[in-house]
Amino acid sequence: MDQGEEAKARPKGEGLTPYQGKKRCFGEYKCPKCKRKWMSGNSWANMGQECIKCHINVYPHKQRPLEKPDGLDVSDQSKEHPQHLCEKCKVLGYYCRRVQ
Repeated sequence: MDQGEEAKARPKGEGLTPYQGKKRCFGEYKCPKCKRKWMSGNSWANMGQECIKCHINVYPHKQRPLEKPDGLDVSDQSKEHPQHLCEKCKVLGYYCRRVQ
């Protein structure tokens, strides 16, 4: 690593999240402050979710399509999506799952 080069999670100009598509996907999050981890089936390109403890916006470090039901995505449907923590919901002003 060069001296002028800072340690960044992602190269500049690539977007804030690994996934850059239009659809909803499955995201894995980890708060840089408290190290809390969570997953969400309501993950979007360039959108974060707020850490419940730290109240900071966290971008997913890993995202993958929702197509693969590996148990996680399936059980996710029954859980209430915390809209007050979801950047996409806040930007839209309504539940992000309503976006087709």
